Amino acid sequence: MGASLEVQYGVAPNIAVRGMLMGGFSLEDEFDVDDGTLDGKAEFGGVAIVADYYPFANPWRVSGGLFFSNFSLSGTYDDGVDSYDADIEFKQDVIPMITTGFDYEFTPGWSVTGDIGVLISPLEASSDTADQADIDELNADLEDVPVFPFVGLAVTYTY
Repeated sequence: MGASLEVQYGVAPNIAVRGMLMGGFSLEDEFDVDDGTLDGKAEFGGVAIVADYYPFANPWRVSGGLFFSNFSLSGTYDDGVDSYDADIEFKQDVIPMITTGFDYEFTPGWSVTGDIGVLISPLEASSDTADQADIDELNADLEDVPVFPFVGLAVTYTY
């Protein structure tokens, strides 16, 4: 979901709570699809609150929490005759997340952290211009993948 700014608070020797603000990452591109062109944009980011557990008193951790997304995919397909707009977003507004990662302190209070895991929510498409049967078929396919990959990298200050 992009780079993040995090705040971490140690609750116990092997348990911490983090707040994460992610974003600053987007992609735009144009693709040839069948007899037309797809012009798309992806925006990544969100806010998360997670609890970290350090089972071996080293930098490795297991985390779980909630993610509040502002992720979206939007695009326009144009074949010269017809034009369709569509958006894809997470189906849920509040998304459970499970990650594993590390927290390496490089100077007192300051760390570099990384996470890899999943957001537990399928994506959902919507469109005001496309055929609803096509959108329903796409949503059925998206429902088959109930998780979305999550990767995070941050510099944190712990107090």
